[in-house]
Amino acid sequence: MIKDKLEKHLKAKLAFPESKNLQQRGIADKIEDACNVIIKENFEDVKDATSRRSIEDVNIGNTYVDHKTSDVALDFKMPNLISIDRLQKLDRDLIYNFVIYDSAKKEIVNVFALNVYELNWQHLKIQNLGVGQLQITSMSEFLKSPKTNLTKEQWLEKLKEEAIIFYDKLLTKTAARKKKWEKLEFVK
Repeated sequence: MIKDKLEKHLKAKLAFPESKNLQQRGIADKIEDACNVIIKENFEDVKDATSRRSIEDVNIGNTYVDHKTSDVALDFKMPNLISIDRLQKLDRDLIYNFVIYDSAKKEIVNVFALNVYELNWQHLKIQNLGVGQLQITSMSEFLKSPKTNLTKEQWLEKLKEEAIIFYDKLLTKTAARKKKWEKLEFVK
């Protein structure tokens, strides 16, 4: 299984990068690049993402792999995962490779991989970005229980329910905003 092999190799070989004068995004980029190198050394049929807007950072065979890094030395984080529009059209497995690191101690704390359908809905929310963006609401809480006990079918049904709730709220907000503009009178 790709997920297990991915975790095994990254846990054994991934090291905290040289990070002098780097901010969080620079460290994360170096970690993600190192993950790609390790993957290419240990898997066959690896392809880079086709564009900056690709769902994945790398493909292993017919599987998307997207790296998500998180620095435990920083406070509150709410990482974006994927557009719900792209998610409902997903044509193959999508594995999130989570790399948890500590920039203060300069160490990799944990590495684990989950299929998108294994993510715990207790820590997910659809946010108003584009047509709706699946987001982890609090990375620190997510790390306490990242994996769901839902089946893929149950997970997808939950996605549908949450998308409908999201769009109902968006309709209400949009109607209120429209009404405000309809009543607006400019000072002449």
